[in-house]
Formats: sequence, C-alpha cells, structure tokens
Amino acid sequence: MDKISLIKGHLEMCVLAILAKQKSYGYELMKELETHNLELKGIGSIYPILTKLKTQGWVETDRVFTESGRARVYYEINEQGKERLHKKIEEWLELQNDISSLLVENGWKGVNENEK
Repeated sequence: MDKISLIKGHLEMCVLAILAKQKSYGYELMKELETHNLELKGIGSIYPILTKLKTQGWVETDRVFTESGRARVYYEINEQGKERLHKKIEEWLELQNDISSLLVENGWKGVNENEK
C-alpha cells in the first residue's frame, strides 16, 4: 500500500482536524496537508472528501466572492463534525496502539529501527 492510499484512509480525520482550527477552502486545505507531507495526487482529490463531509452533515459551507469575482467555498466544522473528529481520533489512537503492540510482541523494538 502506498502512502497516498494510507492518507486517503485517514483523510476525513485530517481534514476535520484542520477545520477544527479554522474554516478553509479546498486549495488551502491541500496546502495545509502538504505542509505535513500528506500530499494527494492533485487538487481535485480533496473535493470528494469535502462533499462527503458536507453530505454527512459534519461541515457547513459558505460561498464567498473574491475580488476577482470568483466564488470560493469555505468549509467550517460544526458540532456533529467535532463529534465525528473525536471518534476518528479515538479510532486512530486505538489502531496505532494495536499495531505498535503487535510490532513489539514480534520483536520490533522501535519505529526508526531498520532491523529487528
């Protein structure tokens, strides 16, 4: 499994975490992900997850017109989205703990070690 596939599996949590800090638009979200080395294949990759978050009722949208007259859609997390984020974080931490436990029990001492 490549890194992009792993990111997509946790993209919902990552986007909600960003939106918990501040409302944002698609391109801005992509740039924030990239600052954490969570790059997707292209700008269009973010919009399916934003559509899902909106459809599920976890974010609200606000259309703002820029000086050039173009519309920019801002996404903002709501209370249901915050609940969803907390649930996803709990799931992530549990998964991380389970994988770490498995690795340690099978002789892997640390994440940064290249050998057993």
